[in-house]
This record gives sequence, structure tokens and C-alpha cells, in this order.
Amino acid sequence: MAGWCAPVRQLVMPFAEGYFAGALDIKKIPSASDRLKFKLSVLFRVWKEGDHRNWDKIEEWALSLTEVLKSE
Repeated sequence: MAGWCAPVRQLVMPFAEGYFAGALDIKKIPSASDRLKFKLSVLFRVWKEGDHRNWDKIEEWALSLTEVLKSE
């Protein structure tokens, strides 16, 4: 799915993957240049600052793995 996962898949082949939105808190980004990039991205509406995680969906996905993990 995501190209940035390719190096990991060269080492491990996961039996399941879940992709979820994350959280963006620009104050927590250590590099000043990266903070500036994210600020510009927010300004141009590429990203939106805040917590965008849907914990109900994350839990639903995690619980869906219980049967698979029991059989492994």
C-alpha cells in the first residue's frame, strides 16, 4: 500500500496492516526547519494540526486480529 513500508517488507512480511490517521503537534517537532515545513503544510491545507486518531476504529482493527493471532 504505502511505498514507505517497502524497506520494512524486505525484512518482515506482516500478516495484517492497519493504516490510521495520526496526530500532528508542531510544537513537538524537534527540527526548526521541519516545524517550518509543517507550518507551511498546515497553512496550505495539506495537513491539519491536531489529533486525528479514531481510537474506536483502531481498537476494532486490533480486536479483529485476535482470531488470527490465536491460530498462529
